Amino acid sequence: MTADREWTAGVLVWFEDNPRGREALASAHAVARERHEHLTVVAVATQEQVIGCGRCLQGTVLWNLEMKKIAQEELLAARELLGDAADVSYRVAVGDPVEVITEAARRAAARTVVLPRQRSAPLCPPNRRNLGERVGQVGPWQVLVGPARGADPASLSAGPSPA
Repeated sequence: MTADREWTAGVLVWFEDNPRGREALASAHAVARERHEHLTVVAVATQEQVIGCGRCLQGTVLWNLEMKKIAQEELLAARELLGDAADVSYRVAVGDPVEVITEAARRAAARTVVLPRQRSAPLCPPNRRNLGERVGQVGPWQVLVGPARGADPASLSAGPSPA
């Protein structure tokens, strides 16, 4: 694993440690292996604006710190799932999912961005509605939402990707 590698990737994936996120990671890993490209795994730490009364300020600061910790924990889970997969880097991106994913894809010169399938329920957070469309509109990359056919989270321990 090349955790300290500069922002260079052929494939970028937003990883969340849940079934949809694991499916997206398996899909992105399969695409990167097939194309012999670098994989960048990004965990997003959403942040709330630090405004309001003293109690709100304190709560918001603590919330934001916890979101960063959760993102770090998600990257550890992704590392465990990928095992000793070669040519993978890991990043925490802080902010609105669309903004930070597109910025990460730009910095990585990603050709493909893989996103976890999102619920299409009325209670889905507004910043996650039409995420695939919104990320795809702002860059030259291909956007894949959800797993590719045959991508199985159990396949992640298949060993290093070919060089």
